[in-house]
Amino acid sequence: MLSGMPGRVDIVVPVRDAAAYLPTFLASVDANSLDGARWLVVDDASQDGTADLLERAARERPALHVLHNATPLGAPASRNRALAEVDARWVTFVDVDDWCAPGHLAAFVTRADALGADMVRTDHVRVVGHRRIPETAPAPVREAVFDATDGIGDPGGQTLVDYPFPWAGMFAASLGQRGLLQFDEGLRTAADRPWFWRLHLAGTTCAVVDSPGYFYRRNAGSGSLTESAGEATLDFLPAYGRVLDLADASGDDRYRRRAMYGACRIVAYHVGKRERLPADLRRRLYATAALLLARGDDAIFEAALTAAPARATRLLAGLRRVGRGAVAEAGR
Repeated sequence: MLSGMPGRVDIVVPVRDAAAYLPTFLASVDANSLDGARWLVVDDASQDGTADLLERAARERPALHVLHNATPLGAPASRNRALAEVDARWVTFVDVDDWCAPGHLAAFVTRADALGADMVRTDHVRVVGHRRIPETAPAPVREAVFDATDGIGDPGGQTLVDYPFPWAGMFAASLGQRGLLQFDEGLRTAADRPWFWRLHLAGTTCAVVDSPGYFYRRNAGSGSLTESAGEATLDFLPAYGRVLDLADASGDDRYRRRAMYGACRIVAYHVGKRERLPADLRRRLYATAALLLARGDDAIFEAALTAAPARATRLLAGLRRVGRGAVAEAGR
C-alpha cells in the first residue's frame, strides 16, 4: 500500500550556476502548479546569482522550497538532500535546464495514482537546438502494472532499465523508506544507471504511460554525460561496475548478460568519442574499460558481445583480453 494522499508529489531539482535557465524553469513551475505539489530545489553553492534569484522566486511561489549547499556537492548529493525532505505520496525529478509542458505534472500524477505501481515511467522530448525529437520509453506493455524485472530483458536493443532518466518517472515515496531512492554520491555522472538497476531488481512493480510532456535539453554545454568531455565523464565506468555488482548479486544469468551488454554498449560509445578526451583520459578510458569488461565468465561476455554493435565487437573482445591479462598479472 502506498503512503500519502493521492495527488501529493514532491519534485526534486538540483541546481548549480543556472541563472540563464531560471526564467524557463520558473515558467515551467507556474505552468505545472497543482494542489499537493512541492518543488524541492537544492542550490549547489552557485556562484552566478542563482541563489538570490531562487529566493526571490520562492517568495512569490509558496510551492517552491529552496535549500542551499554551503559547498558544491554535486547533483547526486543535492538530490539526496532533497529526498530527505520528501513528504508526499510520489517523488519525481526535474533538471533545471529542462522544462515541462503545461499540465504535464498533473496528468502524470493522475496516471500514477490510478495505476499504483511503485514506479511509473513515461516518454519525453529530446531538445537539440531548435529540433524536438520524441523519445519513447521502451516497455513490454503500457497502461498496465508489471514486475519491474520484466523491464530488464535480454541483451540487445533498449529496455526500461537502460532508459536512465529519473525525470521521466514518478516514484512511490515509500521506496525511499526502503533505501532505494538514494543516489551514489561517489559518482559525478551516470549515477542514474545503477540507481535504476537497483530499483528494477528490488521486487518492485512498474508501469509505463503516455505523457510526452517533458523536454530534455541536449544542447552543447548542457552537462549531460554524452555531451561532457572532462574527468567526470569516466565515472560511467565505476557506475557500470556497480551495475555488474547488482546483476551478480541477483544470481540470475539473464541479468548478468543484460548488464554486461550495457557495459559493452557504453564502452563502445565512449571509445568512439575518444578524440574529445585529452590523452591522459584516453589512456585511463582504455585501461579502466579493459578491467570492467574482464569481469564475469566467458559465456556471459560472449552472449553480450553477440548483441553489441557489430562495428565494436573486435574492440570489445580485445579490451577484455587486455583486462584479463592485467588481472592475471596482478594476481601473480
